[in-house]
Amino acid sequence: MAEQFHHQQQLKNPKYRNWVKSGLGLKYLKDGLQIFSDEKVKQQHDDFVNAVKRKHNLTTVNCGQCILQKLQPDHVRNKNKQCPLGCKDCNCQYPGGKNACPNNVCGAIYDQIILNHDSNPPAPFWKNTCVQKWCTDEWEVAKCYINAPGYASKSNASEIDCTGLLHLFINSKFLQTKVVCKITGHDVFSKTRSARNAIFHSTSMEMDDIEFIQYIDDMIAVLEDGKELLNRPESITAVEMLHEVLTFNLFVLKRKGMRKFFG
Repeated sequence: MAEQFHHQQQLKNPKYRNWVKSGLGLKYLKDGLQIFSDEKVKQQHDDFVNAVKRKHNLTTVNCGQCILQKLQPDHVRNKNKQCPLGCKDCNCQYPGGKNACPNNVCGAIYDQIILNHDSNPPAPFWKNTCVQKWCTDEWEVAKCYINAPGYASKSNASEIDCTGLLHLFINSKFLQTKVVCKITGHDVFSKTRSARNAIFHSTSMEMDDIEFIQYIDDMIAVLEDGKELLNRPESITAVEMLHEVLTFNLFVLKRKGMRKFFG
């Protein structure tokens, strides 16, 4: 009985309920971004492939033979032994033992990934990607824009958490053209990514009302971006759910039914 009372008291704590509901908000944010992300990542891949075709006068883009550690980019380091694309962790810095793509494809895609990265200096996260799949799998290219480990085995938006999806729009210049929001580090995409970290890493598992409302408002702002997201049905549904989260009262599951706590 003492344990049951403790659980009930914990769930009556408004700050704890705010923390739980903010995690639920992240679920709805992912629901609203998922299909959109899959579509835009496919468009990005098509854009890269077309750029490679134009550059090397190719009718098809196909390889699957290269590996990242041995891949020679299309560009070469300058006379000062620096990457002309500004990338610090670039294969052009270590030309010895590097091999050009036999099909004139992978080195060109490598360049496209760097050129499209919006960090300064550009810093693709190569550990998330498999070069052999670049020609056919749009997500193997897209994961270079998720600058965090743990995504190497993921193959589509449904397998990627909302943090990873937010990273895409924060780091990819192409995907940024699909939203009105200007990525500055203080925008709603960036603030929501930081909010996710704060929610998941909270040691107190509590959250003030003002902080909770701001987090949910920022999630809504992401999904109501005025270029395309605003009018997408999955975004509209997710926003409706986020508004409900703001006023939702938690239930406590008991062995013989549900009890609702108000206040």
